Amino acid sequence: NEALKQTGFSLQDLREDAAINIKVKKLLEPKVPITEEEMKKYFEENKAMFATEEQVKARHILVETKEKADEVKKKLAAGEDFAELAKKYSIDINNKDQGGDLGFFGKGQMVEPFDKVAFSLAPGKISDPVKTEFGYHIIKVEQKKPAKQANYEESKSEIKDLLFAKKMQPVYNTWMEEKRAEYKIENFLTKKQTDTKS
Repeated sequence: NEALKQTGFSLQDLREDAAINIKVKKLLEPKVPITEEEMKKYFEENKAMFATEEQVKARHILVETKEKADEVKKKLAAGEDFAELAKKYSIDINNKDQGGDLGFFGKGQMVEPFDKVAFSLAPGKISDPVKTEFGYHIIKVEQKKPAKQANYEESKSEIKDLLFAKKMQPVYNTWMEEKRAEYKIENFLTKKQTDTKS
């Protein structure tokens, strides 16, 4: 939703674009052959792209003082809901309304003290207050994904999509020119503007 606001698109615009893209892909797929050899070559040349590092899914509550962090920690120890406390107390406006949800992130994406604690906690565990340059965080780790080496078979679908996107544009341009030549196209918008001027 934030990305849509920044680009000036509505959700309806996004849906319409997605529908058009799916139709174009179905029309052009037979004209864009992608071989097994091409896919394997792309995989070998871009192996690092298909490997995944260790990741953590976490929530946090960010407050300004140690006293406030201790207060929140006591409420958590008493059984209060982490997400609800994040909405109430967290000063991180980017995710407080989502209950402090940070999604998945890899090592090095967060500031060092936060990173160190998040990757050392077991899923379901809640940290003591962690001090960073932003304030005091209480972190709850929800899930962990281990590092995974690149695997060709598991990446085939993604590779095919990437190669299709790369090869599609010139094919699309040629196809569009053929269609323009094949059909009579009347631009009613231009005609209407001309009529209004006269």
